[in-house]
Amino acid sequence: MSSLVIWCIPVVAFAIVVRFVGKLSGREIAKRLGLTLGEKRYYLWALVFSVAGVFASILVWRLIPSELRDGGNLAQQRFVGRPLTIASIGLALVFGFLETGLGEELFFRGLIAGWLGRRMKLWQANVIQAAIFTLPHLLILTADLRLWPIAVFVPFAAGLANGWLRLASGSIVPGWLTHGIGNVVSAIVVMLS
Repeated sequence: MSSLVIWCIPVVAFAIVVRFVGKLSGREIAKRLGLTLGEKRYYLWALVFSVAGVFASILVWRLIPSELRDGGNLAQQRFVGRPLTIASIGLALVFGFLETGLGEELFFRGLIAGWLGRRMKLWQANVIQAAIFTLPHLLILTADLRLWPIAVFVPFAAGLANGWLRLASGSIVPGWLTHGIGNVVSAIVVMLS
């Protein structure tokens, strides 16, 4: 849960500054951070992206050399060797939706994509926020360069999809659902492998 707190610190700082310095209302701050439900049609897109993410998770996990899958350097590896039970699925849900998904969506899509989206074209804001989202994932490469699909391709593609959902819908919720589902499925794939 520490990652949720870490990603939320700049979001809360932004909210405090724009509330007291910028004199924005709580409703306007929530809108700027994507804390709205957004347009319903984007939830269907979130479902499409989630299904694609399920297949991508399975494929990418299989591309990683087996000795790296069990090495303990990836967030999902806490699920290696864990049996698929109600309790482990519950842990995967907390991991996917709260521990990683919510904080990252608040920071990268709520704060960064929202800020960029108010200053440039949608596609420009989206590419930039996806690149920024990819940066912390590059730390995975310190474990082994063969993890590049997880360090580069997956976060950039997910960042583009979730960024588009956020910028087009005005909400982080569709992207949060996609992000959470992707992380939960990744954890379950690890449990089943």
